[in-house]
Amino acid sequence: MSFDGLEQIIAEWERERDRLRVNQITVRVDYKKKSKRNVYQKETVIEYAFVERDLDDENLIGRFELYFADRDTLLQRDRSRNRNEIAFGELTDEHAVATAIFSYLAEYYSHFLEETPFAISYNPIAEAWIVKGTLPPGCQGGVIYYALAKESGKLLMMYGTR
Repeated sequence: MSFDGLEQIIAEWERERDRLRVNQITVRVDYKKKSKRNVYQKETVIEYAFVERDLDDENLIGRFELYFADRDTLLQRDRSRNRNEIAFGELTDEHAVATAIFSYLAEYYSHFLEETPFAISYNPIAEAWIVKGTLPPGCQGGVIYYALAKESGKLLMMYGTR
């Protein structure tokens, strides 16, 4: 791959991330700056957008099972320990999803909030919301995925890729 080809791919990633910066939510996070005793709260702005997933979308290779899976498949993918205890109530749209999941992340998994902007999609088969983090262009690594039931807000799945 030539250098120009790599620049084009990185530019496309940046355009995709820009499309995800439509909405913002601010959450308070406990922040420890090089100290375990000195903890203070810091406001963090998280960006997110709703992304409609299409069966013909070529970008879904490897993630097709998340966006069009049934509920049992999502539950099998889960790697969290306390999934059964977490529920946020009915989640009617992406803004309700963002309010619920980002407040939860701020309290328990604040390091995952660095994967902003987040893409929020709806899985009509499992009737679940899928939340996916992103990485800056040119970075390698995995991102976090969450699935929340629409009717109860129950955390169905939480796992990360490498």
